[in-house]
Amino acid sequence: MQVYRISKDAYIRDLTGIGAKSVGGRWNFKGIAVLYASSSISLSVLECLAHFPAAFAPKDMAMATISIPDNSITEINLDKLPENWREVPSPRVLKELAYQWIKSQESLVLKVPSIIVPQEFNYIINPFHEEFQKVLLEEVTPFSFDNRVL
Repeated sequence: MQVYRISKDAYIRDLTGIGAKSVGGRWNFKGIAVLYASSSISLSVLECLAHFPAAFAPKDMAMATISIPDNSITEINLDKLPENWREVPSPRVLKELAYQWIKSQESLVLKVPSIIVPQEFNYIINPFHEEFQKVLLEEVTPFSFDNRVL
């Protein structure tokens, strides 16, 4: 299965999860490395835009196409999430759910609904899982945001 990630070109080839580790995210505590990716290029764009200041998009961006194995994915269904799961800032329980998943080593990838489009999915990849070598950086291409969406 292919997933997508948009980042500064300088960091796009780094699949260690160091960016998420340094700042934390909706599904990870600061200090815990994970790699965030999206099910589609368009969702990846939306996820990036949600983190930029209004009317601003950084230059020198790139998009990675990443291949992950289909048989090592655990899905968190909407009905298993607390009612407030879409709040900003994110409720601590989401980080706790993902942390338990990381500790269990149950699977390489955690499939979670997007806060922006809950019918679509993001993928949290555990760079310390024993199957991480199966994650392949297939392609990196330059990426720029259309000014009309800013």
